[in-house]
Amino acid sequence: MEHKLVDEQIYRYMTLERLGEVLKAFANVGRGSDEFIDTMEKQFIKHRKGLTPEIVENVKAGFLKMNKGSEILGKVLADPTTKLPELEA
Repeated sequence: MEHKLVDEQIYRYMTLERLGEVLKAFANVGRGSDEFIDTMEKQFIKHRKGLTPEIVENVKAGFLKMNKGSEILGKVLADPTTKLPELEA
C-alpha cells in the first residue's frame, strides 16, 4: 500500500480526508517509512486551507502516535489559515 501511495504517487488523487484516515491507520499499525511520512506532511502543509477539524484531528493523532511531524506542520494544524511567510518566521 505504501509503495502505491508514495512511489506511484497515488496520494495525489486522494482527498485530504482520506489521506488523514490513511495516515492514522498507518500509525495505528506502526507502519510508515520516513518517505511516506514526509510526503504526507508536505501534502497537509501544501493544502492546509482544505483542512477541516476532523482531518486535523486524524492528522494530529497519526503524527502523535508515530512521534513525527515538523514544527511547521504543528503550526499548520493549530491554524490551517496560516500563511507561508508566517510559518517560516
